[in-house]
Amino acid sequence: MLVSQPVSATGLSRLERAEIVISAVADADGGEHVLSRFGDATWDLRPYFEQSNIAECFKLIEWPADCPASLVDDCKAALYAWFKRGLPGAKRPVARGVCMAAIASAIPLMRWLGGLRIERFDQVRPIHISNFLHLSKVEMKLRPLTVYNRLRILEFLWVFRQETLHPLTQCPWGQNTLWRLSGLGVFKGFEAAARGTGRTPIIPPEVQSKVFNLCEMVIAGAHALLDERDAKNLGLRNPRLIRIRDAALYILSITSGMRNEEAIGVEVDSWRKEVKDGIEYHWVATIEHKTGKGKVEYLVPALTIEALDVMRRYAEPLQHLLAKELAELKDNAPPDRIQEWLIRQDKAKRDSRKLFLCLNGLGNKQTGTAHVEALSGAGSAKAFRRLSQAAGTDWELLPHQCRRTYARCIVESRMGRASLVFLKWQLKHSSMSMTQLYASNPRQDAAIFDEIMQEMTAFKAELIESWLDERPLAGGAGRQIMRLRAIPFESRSVLLAQTAPQVRIRATGHGWCLAQEKGCGGAGLYEATRCVDCKNSVIDESFVSTWHGIYEQQRELLDVEDVGPAVWQRAEGDLLLARQVLADLGVPPMEPGARTMKGTE
Repeated sequence: MLVSQPVSATGLSRLERAEIVISAVADADGGEHVLSRFGDATWDLRPYFEQSNIAECFKLIEWPADCPASLVDDCKAALYAWFKRGLPGAKRPVARGVCMAAIASAIPLMRWLGGLRIERFDQVRPIHISNFLHLSKVEMKLRPLTVYNRLRILEFLWVFRQETLHPLTQCPWGQNTLWRLSGLGVFKGFEAAARGTGRTPIIPPEVQSKVFNLCEMVIAGAHALLDERDAKNLGLRNPRLIRIRDAALYILSITSGMRNEEAIGVEVDSWRKEVKDGIEYHWVATIEHKTGKGKVEYLVPALTIEALDVMRRYAEPLQHLLAKELAELKDNAPPDRIQEWLIRQDKAKRDSRKLFLCLNGLGNKQTGTAHVEALSGAGSAKAFRRLSQAAGTDWELLPHQCRRTYARCIVESRMGRASLVFLKWQLKHSSMSMTQLYASNPRQDAAIFDEIMQEMTAFKAELIESWLDERPLAGGAGRQIMRLRAIPFESRSVLLAQTAPQVRIRATGHGWCLAQEKGCGGAGLYEATRCVDCKNSVIDESFVSTWHGIYEQQRELLDVEDVGPAVWQRAEGDLLLARQVLADLGVPPMEPGARTMKGTE
């Protein structure tokens, strides 16, 4: 039925358009049942959604009855053409994209135009579009990406104007583009370097520590609670049991970098281990929907596998309820509600092997009783807020923060600002690079590398920007940067945008190395004082404690009686260099308190 539907509404009358089938389902005998048609007030796109974490209410488009019918009909035509064919040179959108375009763009625009008593799109003039853009950007103060999505229906109406009955008379953007008018095309500096990360906050380390420690304790005590449940002492909705699911979801999200839809999509026995060079690695498989990669695998630590093993046991009674419901659905197909029955049956089958399940008290539309289904995105957000509060923090913890925090932890570990413990624990083997390890698995999600590189660029932009402030710097390159501060730049943001992606910055543990091709050959990693006057070295305030330690070590050496004059001479030289760095960084002079080399005054 769906294959036989036209991919274009061009040339069809209103009545013919109204009969186009938007969605349908088939029963076991091959019988086809229409869910929604073009002319319906509701487009039901549930059969097209594969993501596990999307609630049913977000899979419907409720076309407004308070908007002019001509506007609604042409928006339907443009979105139908986009759904069936995609934009020129691009692949077709997923159902979620069509729903979002209708809800976030088409309906707000139609209501606004209706308020101006505009009933057809051929009545829309540039002044109307300019005013709607001004309303969105200036009065509502929306972010550029939100503005872009809010006006995108106009792009579809123009591209697919042959599909509409009352087409726009001219390009809505004139000689410009929506990309630039919305503000997305004018990012500069750090925003340009990090625009791919959006405004998703990174979970602060102190919050990470509290929440992670709580989750680790919950998982450690999970089997005792599950024993109580199996003994019928705890109900399925007991808060202590639900916290097991919440904790496991957080551990999986923060240690893998999975998106929420991928984490919720993890099924029973979808993890494995392999041994390379005597080291055991763990992988978790799931389905990636956002870019259509299909089955992908994520590298995780052993703790994550422990949490998933707990979830296997946690999910068993819920999976049994799903199996029972499926058996009942199979034997009791209601003739008058066959479409809803088929939709529910399909959803129950897809959720039957999921781990992160919940008991939905709203119930299904056939029986009116509660049923089991995969945890939704909204449910995951509530779970993370519960964890944050239970851990004693006031941070607004949300699932989508985990992916960016994961990428940032990788970057900060590799750049030396944070301990390398995270990277070594995550990747198991310090001598094997992340790229080599991940590249060895053809099912690895390459998108996580893009986000890590975006975070790397953002990190470098932040670092360079801090060097251009009035903070003291040491090292040969650091002193040169301080002299450059006197030179006025036309635009610091442009400088950062151009510099950050190009400059190589490596952490030495006691400073930053900017050597591009030639340098010390890595000797500065082990001999910190070589970096003090190196032309490629920048030492900033973040390394003050390190240089305090180097200074104290040299003082201790000078107090040793039997090391000989060569060691004393070297210690005195390194002591002076460490003192120079601390002085350059504005640290108050320290009393030497150490003896001089024997034989000198």
